[in-house]
Amino acid sequence: MEQNDPLTSSSTSSELVLVGFVTVNIVGLQHYFATIKGREMVGLIREPLNPHDQNAIKVVNIRNSQLGYIERSSAASLSPLIDNRLITIEGIALKTLGVKNRFKVPCQIHIFARIDDFPIVRSAIMESGLQLISGSNPAFTLSESAIVKELKPKKKSRSVDEIFKSVCSSENDKGRRWEALEPPKDIIKTELFMHQKEGLGWLVHRENSNELPPFWVEKDGGYENVLTDYHTNNRPNPLRGGIFADDMGLGKTLTLLSLIATNRPDNTSRDSVELLEAVGERLTVAGGKTSKKRKQSNKIVGSNKKLKRIDTSLGNGNLCSLEPKTTLIVCPPSVFSTWITQLDEHTTPGNLKVYMYYGTRTDDPEELQRYDVVLTTYGTLVAEHLNNRSPIKKIEWFRVVLDEAHVIKNVKSSQSEAVLALKAKRRWAVTGTPILNGAFDLYSLMVFLRFEPFSVKNYWQNLVQRPLDKGNGAGLSRLQDIMATISLRRLKDNSLVGLPPKSVETCFVELYAEEREKYDQMEMDSQNVVRNYIRHGSVVLKYSSVLSIILRLRQICNDAALCPSESLPSYIIEGNNQFSYTHF
Repeated sequence: MEQNDPLTSSSTSSELVLVGFVTVNIVGLQHYFATIKGREMVGLIREPLNPHDQNAIKVVNIRNSQLGYIERSSAASLSPLIDNRLITIEGIALKTLGVKNRFKVPCQIHIFARIDDFPIVRSAIMESGLQLISGSNPAFTLSESAIVKELKPKKKSRSVDEIFKSVCSSENDKGRRWEALEPPKDIIKTELFMHQKEGLGWLVHRENSNELPPFWVEKDGGYENVLTDYHTNNRPNPLRGGIFADDMGLGKTLTLLSLIATNRPDNTSRDSVELLEAVGERLTVAGGKTSKKRKQSNKIVGSNKKLKRIDTSLGNGNLCSLEPKTTLIVCPPSVFSTWITQLDEHTTPGNLKVYMYYGTRTDDPEELQRYDVVLTTYGTLVAEHLNNRSPIKKIEWFRVVLDEAHVIKNVKSSQSEAVLALKAKRRWAVTGTPILNGAFDLYSLMVFLRFEPFSVKNYWQNLVQRPLDKGNGAGLSRLQDIMATISLRRLKDNSLVGLPPKSVETCFVELYAEEREKYDQMEMDSQNVVRNYIRHGSVVLKYSSVLSIILRLRQICNDAALCPSESLPSYIIEGNNQFSYTHF
């Protein structure tokens, strides 16, 4: 399998410093459809398993289309350093004067390494015959490398709320509100709060807008990316979807159910699709017509026997419509039941067909496409990822919604690989915490959203991550532009959300006599157990048992029945450490 990740590492990017650059050639251009027009940033991808050259370095443009390869001799010099994690590289294809060459084009490769590795890297490059131009060389200041020369760190990484606050405080966004939309009353029976209606307006706009993606402009009869100088005659596809990052408790689930009800193609009327597209452009209030009302109860199909009910209310199930209609919702098991509950509470019976793709499930893709919503888990996707016959992988969904999308923050994890293989026309990443450890957490979301060029790791590092790490204002400015365009985040204390202030009150509850006796007895026994661990110097080795004791004490506070007698500390001493960790 080819190694498709560009040659950068998020874990070490903040420690890397520009060593200098070498000029090499991109060859094999005549074999690929993608072209280079003048100065342009390119992605460099190491291919150690290439059958023709084990040192191969593939070159791609911002749309991840292959341009060619780094010439064999230069790749042979750089690949060992890359494979040994001594360097990372970034490339800029250069303008050529005179007649265009169909076979090769020069490329500056910028080389980054840790300061401690500078002597090894410089020596290896010089011995290979490549000419390394560094900061001490006069040619360096005249080169493209002067653009990417590192700055000293000036700012610490920002939290998610600081980044969104800086976005919302920009001049263009001050006082900005999205026009409120009403969901169809015959589907969504719950009245939405104003902030949810405005959120629905933004969601519909993002799904139906035909605007150019961020950082693209029309130029010279074509389209150009202003960050990479990539030029194409084909209009880039609009980015349909984004990051829905409202704070926890603001009703994201209900707002998304309203989106599913409002913005869906009607199999019986092409006019409704055109109406929805007009909504995306004008942001007018929509309550679009739906097919005739159904009187049957809202029913859910799935593998759980307690929930296995079949809905036969949606017409004849014709699959010959021009557009897919099904929304795939992916969530962790912990919130699976929440979606079921929200569907029952907020939707009118008989108007949405829902299939629980979990446990025992159908393997027929046509069957799944008969439903409005298919609900599954990340674990189920992972289990079917390597199964080419999986119906989940065969369908091009109308919409994919990732709930708790921060689950895929590691782009190389099994969950991420399974999610990124999904095909969809519209994509939503839903999370109250899009940034947990730093801005790099957003990269996997860029890949999921197909947001070019940031979905290519090399470009994300060069345009956003590295400038951010080094305190360069350009990195923060680009991140602000990205988030302002494709994300929506409101907080509970935000003035546009008319909710009362949070009130926290601590109440002490007196235990019943039997519960108090059991608690006191276990507390005393637990103290003896911990003292025994301390006496034998085994506290560190027995830390899981100590945590089990604390859990049992907490469970007694909730209900003494949660802590049966066989799980008292005396059994821990005897080596019986089999406990149920269910916690309520």
